[in-house]
Amino acid sequence: VRAQIAAIVNNDWSDVPRLKLDDLARTLRREMPQLRQKLNPATVRELDRLRHAPILLNMDHHQHHSGDELAVIRQTERGVGSHAMTIIDTGTGFVFDQSHIFFDGTWGAALSEIMTNEALAWGVYLHSLPPIHRFALDPRPLRISWSAAEKEAIAKTSRAMTEVSAETSIVNLAGLLSLRRIFKLRSDLIRLTVNDLLVLYRAIHAFRYEPDSYIVQRLEQLLAKPNTAEAALLTLQSIEPGRASNPSVLIPVDASKQNPRDRLHPMSFQVPIHELDLLNLHDNVVAALKVYHQTQGDRDEAYQQFDELQRTYLAALAGCGTVFARAKEIAELGESASVGTIRLLAKLPTALQRFLDKIPSRFEVLNDIIKGREVFSNVGAVAQTSSLVRFMTAKDDNEDKILAWGVLTDSESIMRITLRDFRPHVRPLIEIGETELAQRIVHDYLVTYASGLNDYVKDLRRITMASRETRMVSDIGILDAQQSR
Repeated sequence: VRAQIAAIVNNDWSDVPRLKLDDLARTLRREMPQLRQKLNPATVRELDRLRHAPILLNMDHHQHHSGDELAVIRQTERGVGSHAMTIIDTGTGFVFDQSHIFFDGTWGAALSEIMTNEALAWGVYLHSLPPIHRFALDPRPLRISWSAAEKEAIAKTSRAMTEVSAETSIVNLAGLLSLRRIFKLRSDLIRLTVNDLLVLYRAIHAFRYEPDSYIVQRLEQLLAKPNTAEAALLTLQSIEPGRASNPSVLIPVDASKQNPRDRLHPMSFQVPIHELDLLNLHDNVVAALKVYHQTQGDRDEAYQQFDELQRTYLAALAGCGTVFARAKEIAELGESASVGTIRLLAKLPTALQRFLDKIPSRFEVLNDIIKGREVFSNVGAVAQTSSLVRFMTAKDDNEDKILAWGVLTDSESIMRITLRDFRPHVRPLIEIGETELAQRIVHDYLVTYASGLNDYVKDLRRITMASRETRMVSDIGILDAQQSR
């Protein structure tokens, strides 16, 4: 094995023509059987040789930049897209591109760490062995020469949805953890987890987002040109303030407690933002608190108004936490609507499965209940010895699913959020040559979410601590000091 690896690493591959397979990797999986029938038998035989490689290694680190978003790095050669794992060398680190058919987020993160530690251990051991004296047969590259007919057949296949992505690490995790402690000191009924707060503010951000002025200005310029007006209009409508609806978020829930074989259960969830009037309550409490602080002299009346609104708001947040907790309990038991639908489809013939699977996408309410419009996957905090720093989640082939949020907290307590954007305006912008603008839009959307979350947490902290009946300042100071140590 050492000799074979040495032959792969030491051989000069400069005279081997590059084999381009990334178009196949972007082809929708359901169309691959029909496409294979249109390829030459010799081509199919060569492609089938990839099935003998359980893991693909992409060592062309000169093509990658470690600072790029994960979604950008993985748009490289990774076989035909059917492998469980492709390991990509960026030159300064490694990216583990894993199929969600084989691995969920938590399991994938664990496997990446296991493989990293094993590689380091084996590297130390192999370094102590004597030099290799055996010779292995030269590795054989795949020999595929695409014909014009094959290229045309590949070009006509349906591709995975066009996307752009962004990443950020500006979320103040210490503020989130501190807020949870303040909630606990105030009332045991407020049981919002860190992930609950992330999802809660996701709903708030959907209604509060206002695009950067440069983005609007650039889109208005494109709107004035006939050949770019349609794409610009679609984008303006997509990001226009006030047009957003309450997003239905698909959250993977750990199912291993009930049955390790199930791995996870999907939970489609909508924050009860209108039912609990969370937007208006927050604004009213913040305004009342400002009036209370600015009032001179006797402030009893101002405090009473604030206190009443504060109690109502904190009760609403406690109710929101209860809804979150109950939804997760149902999902963990495998009794959510999403899980029930999957189990129902699994027992039906394939043709009927595909037919019924398309029904939710035709009915907005049904799609929100069963599949959701966004994915929000948080793998949590890694171990203190872990080398993992970023995580990106996947989505299914449902074209109504438009955003995919991936969250990971590294060993230095830095929370990193990755956002993949599949919204309808992305493809038209790229087709008119405005890829940079599409990327700027998703970057602006993610950064305003993260910075807005920080401000929201600060507001909740001030609201919760502004009370004459509770003395939390000294307690919070002690807790924060302990955390710093």
